[in-house]
Amino acid sequence: MTNLLCFNQKAVLIITILGVIILLELGVIAYMLIASKKGKLPPAKKRTKREATFGSVFYLTKIALFSALGVALLYLEFPLFPATPWLEMNFSDVPTLLAAFMYGPVSGAVVNTVKIVVKLLISGTSTNLVGPLSNFISGTVYAVVAGLIYKIRRNKKGAILALGVSSLLFCGAMWLCNQFILLPVYGMNQPEVMYPALWWTLLFNVIKTAVTCVLTFVLYKPLSRALHWQVDPDRRKPARKDKNPAPTADTQSDDAPE
Repeated sequence: MTNLLCFNQKAVLIITILGVIILLELGVIAYMLIASKKGKLPPAKKRTKREATFGSVFYLTKIALFSALGVALLYLEFPLFPATPWLEMNFSDVPTLLAAFMYGPVSGAVVNTVKIVVKLLISGTSTNLVGPLSNFISGTVYAVVAGLIYKIRRNKKGAILALGVSSLLFCGAMWLCNQFILLPVYGMNQPEVMYPALWWTLLFNVIKTAVTCVLTFVLYKPLSRALHWQVDPDRRKPARKDKNPAPTADTQSDDAPE
C-alpha cells in the first residue's frame, strides 16, 4: 500500500509538471496566432531550398555543440556544502538556456535531454533512473519556461524576466522532486531528516540558478552574434551608403542647368 501511494505521488508530480509545460506552450501558440492575425508579427521570409538545407545543417550542428558542451560541464562538478555532499555544483544548464534563447524552448529541451541521456549511457546511474528523471524534469522546465518567455519578449527586460521566472520554477520543481522522489530513495523519509535536507537543497539550487543566470545573460549576446554571422546574412550590418549621392544623367531633372 505504501509503495502504491509513493508511485501515485510520483505520477501526480510528473503529470502536473508536464501539464504546466503543455499549458505554457499552448499559451504561446495562441499568442502567436492572435498577434499574426492583428498584424503585429512580420511575415516570415520565404527561403529557397538551398538556404533551408544550409540552415538546417548549421542548426543541427549548433544543437550538437551545445549538447556536447552540456555533457562536458556535467563532469566538471564539485560539492558546495559539507552538509550535503551529494549536491554537486555544475554549469551544464548554461548551454541549455543559451539554446532555448537562441533557437526556442524546444531546442533547449532537446539539449537538456541529449546531455542527460549521453551522461547516462556513459556513466550509468546509482539511483535507478530517479536522479536522471528529476534532472530531466527540472531542466526541461528551466529551458521551456525561459525559452517561451524570451520568445514573446525578445529584449533585455524579457531576458531578465525569463531567467527569473524559470529559476523560480526550477527551484520549485527540484523541491518537489527531492521531497517525493530523491530523498525517499536515499532513505530520508523522517521529517527531522527530510526537511533540513530540503532547505539545504533549496539554498543550493538558488545559488546554482543565480550563477547560471549571470553566465547566460553575459554570454548570450556575444555568442548569438558569433553563431548567426555566417548563416544569417540578414543580421550583418548593411554597407554604408552615401547620404547625398552625386546625381547621374538619368536622375537629373529637366530644368537642371546645362
